[in-house]
Amino acid sequence: MATQVMTKRIDADTHFSLTIDHRELRDMIPRSGGALIEEMMYRDALQIVDLDVVKAAIAGVEPSLDGHVGDPTWDAEARLAEMDRLGFDMQVLNTQRAMPNLLMPPDSPLWLRAALARLYNNAAAELQNRYPDRFICQITVPWDDIDESVRELERAAAMGLRAVTICGSYLDGNLDAYELYPFWEAVSDLDLACMVHNFTQGHRGNFYDHRTSYPMVGTERYHRMHIGTYVGFGLDYTVACAALTLGGVLDRFPKLRFLFFEAGASWMAYAMHGADRSFYIERACARTNTRPSELIKQHCLTAVESIEPLEQLVEAYGANNFVIGTDFPHPEFQRLPNATTDISGSGLSGEDKDKILGGNLARALRL
Repeated sequence: MATQVMTKRIDADTHFSLTIDHRELRDMIPRSGGALIEEMMYRDALQIVDLDVVKAAIAGVEPSLDGHVGDPTWDAEARLAEMDRLGFDMQVLNTQRAMPNLLMPPDSPLWLRAALARLYNNAAAELQNRYPDRFICQITVPWDDIDESVRELERAAAMGLRAVTICGSYLDGNLDAYELYPFWEAVSDLDLACMVHNFTQGHRGNFYDHRTSYPMVGTERYHRMHIGTYVGFGLDYTVACAALTLGGVLDRFPKLRFLFFEAGASWMAYAMHGADRSFYIERACARTNTRPSELIKQHCLTAVESIEPLEQLVEAYGANNFVIGTDFPHPEFQRLPNATTDISGSGLSGEDKDKILGGNLARALRL
């Protein structure tokens, strides 16, 4: 008799603050020909990153968990305890700190974005390698600079990281931009997954003014009611899927896999139907001969939320495109009637539950 193997339960979307030694930035400054200029570049860089980081790095203080011991947002051991309490075997970790491709001010220097990417990816790989059966960390890249991003992808993938964080747009354009083709080629060759995670705000430090280099569709209308996250993400992801399918990206790079977070799953149905309508009505505008909804089903997954009609979504589209993503410890996790690992009341089959609770993500990340 065959033995049933229990699927690992994986939370696809959580946030964690890696402990990074920003003093190392000093050695990454481009040689400018003068010690005074380089010192000012170092202090300017720290100012952009975070005021607390500035104080610690200038004082020469080694990073530590002082003040954060027991906090699952910072402390790995505390996070493991929370995972056990919630019933998850593994978690995917997004950074809480400054990310060079998403959260930094648009006018921050590219050398700094590249340097921070290296520091972040080093810390991410170290944490994942310390807890290989519990944490899945992601690559971050200075996405404005495609050549540097490709180099960092190759370096970080060699350390064991299996996915890269991107936005639903590229600068102020869509994901079918031809400038991105070398990036998609590298992602495909390295067999990485793309974790699509938007942000409605810019950096939270001195430069907090809601600017971002990667504006979502409708950003200019999200200044009230905080609808940028809870409405805007899904709209932006809909356009992203249209660009990836109708724009020919998934035909050109058939190994690409995309996971979308913090928008629920209902948007994906609209994305399928909208892109299909464009495909049939304005066929001359499409760069693909494949029905977009089929490409979305083959290449794209999205995190579900417990307030959605999960059983009906699975009945209509199957269970292969959905994963659990709690957004721990952010408001979605705290305030929604979040299912965590308990979807027992959904009426789904055991096989479908296993897919959503971990099987689909394990497949996408090649675990």
